[in-house]
Amino acid sequence: MRSHSIWVLGTLTSLALAGCATNGSSPSATTNNLQTAGGDATLQSYRIRSWSAPNDHTVLFESSDGTRYKAETIGPCFGLDFANRVGFANRGGFNQIDRFSSLVLPDGTRCSFQNFSKVIAPETKALDSFEKLSAADDKKENK
Repeated sequence: MRSHSIWVLGTLTSLALAGCATNGSSPSATTNNLQTAGGDATLQSYRIRSWSAPNDHTVLFESSDGTRYKAETIGPCFGLDFANRVGFANRGGFNQIDRFSSLVLPDGTRCSFQNFSKVIAPETKALDSFEKLSAADDKKENK
């Protein structure tokens, strides 16, 4: 199992070590079947437990509370799927990763995010649709 590390560039001159993550945890390598929530997600960089890059366009993160996130770069980020560490450049020196952040590879290559969103687990999606169906049935019965 390879060890991956993460660093955060708050500004162009400051560099802070955010933590260490391992590849091979629960972020799935199949990105086509992942349902994502609409809207803008944010993640504090120190809360990243693990990450994986299944291809040169996608990064999957798992936070310390088990929430999963999916980031897609604007274009291909050559070398991302082989990188053993990544960094982040963001606005204002915050430790927050969002859709306005950029991924920085060890060779200095920057790849801007196209989107950054939470991944919805299939169980959650099924439960939500069941609850919505039950609520609709209750409304019909009360009429």
